[in-house]
Order: sequence, then structure tokens, then C-alpha cells
Amino acid sequence: MLAGEGQPAAADAAQQALAITARTFAIANRNRHRREGFDLCDTTHCQVVRPATAVTKRAAEATSGRMLLYQGQPAFVFYSAWCGGHSELASQVWPGALDYAYEPSLEDDACAREPGWTSEVKASDLERALRAAGLRGSSLRDLRIVSRNQSDRVARIRVEGFNPPEMNGHEFRMAVGRIVGWQALKSTAFDVERTSSGYRFRGRGFGHGVGLCVIGAGHRASRGATADQILRFYFPGLSVGRRAQAVTNAAPGRPAGAADIALALPGSEEGERAALLSLIRKSRDELTKATGAVAPARLRVTVHPNVESFGRATGQPWWVAGATDGPAIDLLPIAMLKQQGQLERAVRHEVTHAVLDGALAKRPMWVREGAAAYFASPLRKAAIDPRACPARAPRNCCVRYPQAHSAKPTPALNPASRARSPTASVGIK
Repeated sequence: MLAGEGQPAAADAAQQALAITARTFAIANRNRHRREGFDLCDTTHCQVVRPATAVTKRAAEATSGRMLLYQGQPAFVFYSAWCGGHSELASQVWPGALDYAYEPSLEDDACAREPGWTSEVKASDLERALRAAGLRGSSLRDLRIVSRNQSDRVARIRVEGFNPPEMNGHEFRMAVGRIVGWQALKSTAFDVERTSSGYRFRGRGFGHGVGLCVIGAGHRASRGATADQILRFYFPGLSVGRRAQAVTNAAPGRPAGAADIALALPGSEEGERAALLSLIRKSRDELTKATGAVAPARLRVTVHPNVESFGRATGQPWWVAGATDGPAIDLLPIAMLKQQGQLERAVRHEVTHAVLDGALAKRPMWVREGAAAYFASPLRKAAIDPRACPARAPRNCCVRYPQAHSAKPTPALNPASRARSPTASVGIK
């Protein structure tokens, strides 16, 4: 991986800093492609892979087992080729992503003197890119930057002649890259002007700019900085160490210690961390005791700052409180769930999906959703015969979209439920 993502000629300290960062990313993002049957892909979506060299092997061996840790567990970190002199916040690249205090947007003087880039793109190529991205239109009449964010990257860009007439800067770059090539717009830190055949872009940076800057790390290493010093600059607040030993010493099927749950919270709800972790663990442990199921080695729980963020991440409508995909759980803001009196129920519902859906994968969706509704209910002491079912068992689409099939909810299911294929979610009223 280092050979595919790093600078071949960079000093050992930079190679080691990237090795630690990439290892952390890989561990924290396990199951990212669970639906396809593997953990990580070998593209820029995850990590580009190239044959190892003597330099990269030395860096990997020198940092063996070391990761960036937040509260004892691998942190969610990023890295890019060149931040252009100012790193970016995750939320500015991926709407709805959480901005961690340990991965801020900051001035990076180490790479500020790198020469910028220029590219020219034909109007016809831009039009093809916009249509491929789903916009409607045939002729691009004008291209104009509407707004920039705090790192001076393009936040919104106007594409006159197409509908919708404006785009997010990152989405525009992705659309152009897929059709024209990734060298056309190396970053969203650019200016644009019209030419006789299209548009000229002048910019700085290469990649999204979040987290560690590979070129900046190389310059810092050449100045004498160690790998730990480089990492402290790009990830203030994180420590470098090995994964908590409590995980390896845990009893089979029962993870222990902080690393059994990766919990991401908005800054405004950080004070809820201890109580929410306790509720998640209690729900998981009660469920495994009651069913004999083996919980995932690690649950990944993300509490979103607002409904819009939750919807973008999960594809669920506003009335849904939580969604689960494998060991990954997404929840609405805690304050909102508390206000609706749904916090404990939503957590238990999603934890049930995370623990039981694997074992019930071959059963109809109504069985999985029914199990989650049962174990989430405070009245679950009542006996339920699993053999009992409606005379006409509901199809998966009936569970995902009940209102489209019947004005009357299926008795065993929560009428506000919605499914996030291949699992289900609980709704709020």
C-alpha cells in the first residue's frame, strides 16, 4: 500500500508516518465492502495497492502494529497526496461526515511552496461529465464559483445551462474526474476562467486534503521531524500505540475494553459518550445472553449531528431513528431520540440487527425485523412463538415500504419501521 500511496523518495520518517496512518485507516474501516465479500478495495476509495519496495517494507516493519489511537481504539483518519497548504475538514468533502477535533483544518507551511497546477477542459467534455452525473442539460453556458469554504476550496459552483444549476465543489470534481480524468481537477482549491474552447482551471493541492498530507509529511521529514512529530502535527489529540491488549485477552465471543465499540459523536453530544457506551454494551450483552449469539468483535456506532446528515449516510427518511449494516450502526442525534422517548429502544433495535442479522441472513426480512422489534420492546417478556406468522407472510418489499402495500401495519412489526437493505431500522413518531 505504501508504494501506491506514498512518495518513493521520501525520508524514512515520512514513510513510517504514512504506514501508521494507512494501517489505522485499514483497521478502522474493516467491513467497508462487507456486502461485496471483502474489507477494503484497492482503489482511491480505500487504499491503492502497488508491489512493495525495500523502502516501504522497511517502514512497515519499523512500525509493525503501531496505530493512531483515540480513547484506546483505532481512530478514523484520512490522508491525501497534497493538501495545497491548508488541510480540509471531512464534512466539507463528504456531507454528513463528522469533524473530529483530532483531524482539524489547519495551515500546512511544509507544502505551501509547491507549484500549483493548470489544466484546460473542453466545454463538450464538461457537458458529458455533468450529464453522466445526472444533471439535465445540453449546453454549458457558463461556469462560475459561487462560494468557498474556510480552507479556500470551492464549496459551490454554478453550471449555467444545466439543472440543477449548482453543484457541491467536491461532487463537481468527482464528476469531471470520472469522465475527463483525475488530472483535470486535482483538487477543489481552484479558480476557473473561460477559454475559446472551454475552461481553464488553476489550482493547488491533489486529493481531498483531509488529514495527513503526504507531500507535507515528506518535507517535514526532510527538515528532521520524526514520524511521531509528523503525526502529532496532522492529528493533534491522537496517540500512537498498539491496540488495547484487553481485546486479545477477552473471552471468546465477548470483547472487552474500549475497543469493542467505536463510537463517533458530534462535538455537541460528546458529554453523552459514557452513558451511550454503557447502553450499547448492556443491550449487546443482554442480547447475547438471551440468544446465545456471538456479537461482532467490534461495533461501529455513528451518531449524526442532524437529520440531514443521517439521511445522506443511510438513505433513510426523516422519521427513521436508526439504521444498521453489518456491525455498523447509524443513529439520529441523541437529543432528538431522547425528546421522542426513543433512545433506549432505538439502540436496542439496532444492536439486535448487528448481532442477529448474520445468523438470520437466509430468513425473510420480516423475521429479522420482528426479532429486532421484539428485543427492543420493554414488553418483550411476553412469550412469542417463532413459528407463528401471518397466513400470508410479508415480502421483503412490504417490510421496507409498508405504506406502499397496506394502510394497516403488519401486527408483528413496528408500523414506522423502514429497512436499510439488507437490514432494518426503527422509526420515530
